[in-house]
Amino acid sequence: MHGDILGLLLSFVLVLFFIGLSFIVIKSGRRLFGDSCPEVARKIVHIGVSNWFFIYCFVFETDIWPIVGLGFFTLANALMNVTGLLSVLMGQDSRTRNWGLVQYPVSIIIVILLKHFGLGDMAAVGCAVLAMGYGDGLASLVGKAVKSKRLGSWTKKTYAGSITMVCVTMIVVILMKVFIGGVSFTGTLVLKAALVAVFAALVEAFTPFGLDNMSVPIAIFLVMRFV
Repeated sequence: MHGDILGLLLSFVLVLFFIGLSFIVIKSGRRLFGDSCPEVARKIVHIGVSNWFFIYCFVFETDIWPIVGLGFFTLANALMNVTGLLSVLMGQDSRTRNWGLVQYPVSIIIVILLKHFGLGDMAAVGCAVLAMGYGDGLASLVGKAVKSKRLGSWTKKTYAGSITMVCVTMIVVILMKVFIGGVSFTGTLVLKAALVAVFAALVEAFTPFGLDNMSVPIAIFLVMRFV
């Protein structure tokens, strides 16, 4: 129980830190990031809070309190988005895009529940959370910074962004399987990680209505059963 209380405290500190950091970027980062400042601020939160996985893995003692914390974060984000406060913090008017910050914790709740009922392990949770956080976050930044064609007319994802997603996800899968899952580093693992990464990028590219913040983590978690 003491670990759960500490985990909740650390979770709130983590979230508040990265929200505060993104707000600072919005207010004083225009000279450095220009028009991409709001996107950078969003991805600071997106990437930063994905490190919550390490609190979940090494601090929390049960699954119920992480879910409670994520539920609170989900409701808070939803309320802030409805009232427009989230748009102010993120420095943009698109409430539709900000719903991604609501979908992400929901997907993590689902992933934890799936793990709790024996459909995956801690390494799979790490892959789901961190691949989405770092992979999608960096893919978005690279996709906007590097000029490249879209994958197709059905998606806004670019070749540069998708390649970044593949590379980052592949690294995450290997690290999680080796350091959390206790799997030996082999050529077979690298090949499997590459397949998972390509699958994740395809799910991201083909998910409609901007729901990739939910579909990608769940898809990665489920496919990790075969890695």
